[in-house]
Amino acid sequence: MKIRHKLRREEGAAAVEFALIVGLLAILVFGLLEYGLAFWQVQNLRAAAREGARIAAVRGDTADIRARMVDASAGSLTGGESFTVSPALCSDATAGDEVTVRLNNGSLSGSVKEAFEVSIPFLPPITLNPTLEGTFRCE
Repeated sequence: MKIRHKLRREEGAAAVEFALIVGLLAILVFGLLEYGLAFWQVQNLRAAAREGARIAAVRGDTADIRARMVDASAGSLTGGESFTVSPALCSDATAGDEVTVRLNNGSLSGSVKEAFEVSIPFLPPITLNPTLEGTFRCE
């Protein structure tokens, strides 16, 4: 009778259930952190591209655009990255037209590219290839 009574007790059940679930919970939490970092980096670089487009819209030159993008990037851009301005720099003839500044993903530094690689344990790695551009109307 005593053996049956001991087998029915559930004193350690919560600890065993926690031990089984804690691994999945850790994967979920660290996956969210990893994706959050990648999302923050994308938004940060898009904001820098928008700032570059804003400078291009008020007839800034390439050096002004690059400097503003570096300032707005919170340290993600060093100034050596390539970007395109299309259709071209604004002038009197293009007033009212849209100007777009696009960052080239291939020219980004290694630490920035590394943030685009979301690695969650037990899942295949996810590599983001975002479009980093900003558009404003020429003034």
